[in-house]
Amino acid sequence: MTYYPDNRSRRESSSGSPRKKAEKKRVRKQIFISGGILTAMFVSMLVYMVAYTAGNDRKLLENEYNGRESAMLSKNLRGKILSADGEVLAQSKVSDDGKQVREYPQGKLFSHVIGYTAKGGSGVEKLENYQLIHSDLTLPEKAAYDDKNELYPGNDVYTSLDVKLQKACQNALGNHKGAVIVSEAETGRILAMVSNPDFDPEKVNADWDKYVGSIGDGAMVNRVSQGLYAPGSTFKIFDAIEFMDEDMNKAMAYTFDCPGYTTIDGEMINCYHWEVHGKVDLKASFAESCNSSFATIGSSLNRDAFKTTLNKMMFGEKLPYDMESAVSSYVLDDSTPTKEVMQLSIGQGKTLMSPLHLNMITQAIANGGVVHKATVVDKVTSASGTVLSQTKPENYRTVMSSEVAQKMQEFMREVVMNGTATKLSTRPYNAAGKTGTAEFSTNTSDSNVWFTGYAYDDSHPKVAVTIIMEKTAGSGGAYAVPAVRDILDTYFGYTPKPGEDDDANYVHVINDHDGDGIPDNAGAAASNADEGSSKDTAALNIDTNGDGIMDAIDLNGDGIPDAVDTNGDGIPDTNVGGGATNTSGQNAAAASKAGTTGTQGTGQTGTETQTGTQTGAQQNTDGTQTAGQQTAEGAQNAGQNAAGTQNGALTPEQGAAGTQTGAETQTNTQQNTAGAQGEAAWSEADMQAAEAAGGQ
Repeated sequence: MTYYPDNRSRRESSSGSPRKKAEKKRVRKQIFISGGILTAMFVSMLVYMVAYTAGNDRKLLENEYNGRESAMLSKNLRGKILSADGEVLAQSKVSDDGKQVREYPQGKLFSHVIGYTAKGGSGVEKLENYQLIHSDLTLPEKAAYDDKNELYPGNDVYTSLDVKLQKACQNALGNHKGAVIVSEAETGRILAMVSNPDFDPEKVNADWDKYVGSIGDGAMVNRVSQGLYAPGSTFKIFDAIEFMDEDMNKAMAYTFDCPGYTTIDGEMINCYHWEVHGKVDLKASFAESCNSSFATIGSSLNRDAFKTTLNKMMFGEKLPYDMESAVSSYVLDDSTPTKEVMQLSIGQGKTLMSPLHLNMITQAIANGGVVHKATVVDKVTSASGTVLSQTKPENYRTVMSSEVAQKMQEFMREVVMNGTATKLSTRPYNAAGKTGTAEFSTNTSDSNVWFTGYAYDDSHPKVAVTIIMEKTAGSGGAYAVPAVRDILDTYFGYTPKPGEDDDANYVHVINDHDGDGIPDNAGAAASNADEGSSKDTAALNIDTNGDGIMDAIDLNGDGIPDAVDTNGDGIPDTNVGGGATNTSGQNAAAASKAGTTGTQGTGQTGTETQTGTQTGAQQNTDGTQTAGQQTAEGAQNAGQNAAGTQNGALTPEQGAAGTQTGAETQTNTQQNTAGAQGEAAWSEADMQAAEAAGGQ
């Protein structure tokens, strides 16, 4: 039999062969697998795109390459932004040429917080852009607008802002550059937010180059949330909190004898105007804002623990706030020199903080230790009033224990009652807070001044207020406190009676010549004055130009200023009688204090009045004075002023002899010819008023 191999090959390659069937099966399997993978990938991508779009609808809408916003505005009229009580803060109208025009009925008043729509937008306009250009009317409601051939009105945004309070904040700042924020202490809702200088939100497009060109003026910057400043003495809040956190018993037992300065590791720091505070505990150190005491406390704190506390209090992190905000900062580690630690302790040096941040910490103190997320938007509604979303208070973080918060409440209340903010102590509402004065340049005497605090009713915190005023010539107590008082008056609806605030600017010193405890001259024309008295009531710290700054001293009560404080820092710049001019404000040498005798060393100048109070010469409780001071009988030692006032600021010559001067510089043997001086009987109210006038 003949064998044909080609025939076998043809049979094996036929379509029905087992080999071919196996190959086809393998190919089909690969196709199915590949198709399944591709299908799964497609479905996954589709799901991701849907999910991403749903979760990032606002971002996609606001992307500059996306035309959806323009498309939405071709159908919808941009919605309104309103105050908490419904006053219109921003609205759109259609011009004659068919374009939408954005209007701001309150002008510049809300320029920073409400913002603008031009150049990418800012403020609430940018934050709620998505809602403002959408219209969530029902189909029947939209049909009614279709019938009128009108645009659908966009959703409305209701803020927590109060127009009346906003105006009060603007007025409180006046012409000063600076910032004010008022918030609800228990919720974080922002009631007012003012930054100065401001701008016209309707003219941002037209004036953009001017605003950008004058960037040094910072008109476009919201100083409340984006401004960073040295916090000055308000930083003592953090020192005190850390001190108590480390050892509450030690903090409560703490005392310090302040001579007006302190030296640590060869580095010296002085108190404001070299004021001598004497023996103070932690509470008094805080109330009187004693730099020397807090530099000592700050240098003793555990650095790692302090860093942990500051970080917990939101230094170095984005604040819980949905709009733009700056990050506060400080410098502290094992290698930080003592000098910088001392500066940190009084809020100077490299420490920077925003007013918004400080306000949040103030809220936390008022409500027991919890920081709330800061919010401006209360709710979003459709144009017909249907509520689409509602903002609820959100606890962000507990930054201190309730025990520490309670102690801080006591300290801040003491600042108002007996410390550097007594100008707030006369109101029917209760206030607590901390002042601050921060130098921003060594080449000028100007300072940035602070006050941060809160007001409460029946121990229930109401509002927290934080203000900074840039480049003032005085202290936080002289500038910031009266401004906050005006704001709180507006919030509580309180109208001061005529003359109610005079004690802040005009202090009477009434003499008791015979020591019987009855003023010899209860006024300029008292009819029942004791025999032998003269009209020697002295008026201190007259506000001659009505700007709220004490700028003159009337030593003999004749209504004519005898000494002038031109820059409002509480120190006479020119002593009219002696012709001496004070240019430095204080002697750079260390001041010293000699305890119960009330005598003062030779280091302090003879020009610092501290608004008529005695800083260098303490008055004994029985009314007698020793070491060259005034006797109970009203006699005077050599060189004592007879005008009826004591300013306690001694020249080196006078310090050695124990002599005193009113405004004139006198030798050890000269006596003022204004008349014999009796015992200067200061009431507690007079002392507090005088301290309030010159406090930090």
